[in-house]
Amino acid sequence: MATTVPVKKPTPGSSTQALQPTVCLTPPNPGPMHDERPLSDIIGQPFTPFDHQTAVVRPFADESARDAAFAQELSAMLLDVMLETHAWAAARPKQESQIAIQKYEKKISEVMEVEKEQEQTRERLNDFVCSMKNALAALTGLGP
Repeated sequence: MATTVPVKKPTPGSSTQALQPTVCLTPPNPGPMHDERPLSDIIGQPFTPFDHQTAVVRPFADESARDAAFAQELSAMLLDVMLETHAWAAARPKQESQIAIQKYEKKISEVMEVEKEQEQTRERLNDFVCSMKNALAALTGLGP
């Protein structure tokens, strides 16, 4: 006895996933009780025409349209990334120079503060040396 697996026949507008090959399993020795149509009927039966529009052309066109839309979307995204990268790269030196200016101004202020402290220390040291000279002069009597 032959076993046939039912298969969906393609219909106009159906997807390509519905197209599956027909699988027929026949026993190795069909016995005399096997009901077959005569060979002349099988040979004389017209083939169902292959619907190439539904099976090949339409799915290919749909896939091509989807690929084109994806390529366009990807191009737009890449353009956005390139423009953002360019804007970042153009603004980066300005930002870095502003940060460098602030850093150098801070260091210059620190150096000026240290110089100011050193000048005050020098003046105090000079005052101390003058006081010591005057004190020594007063003690030794060599003073003015």
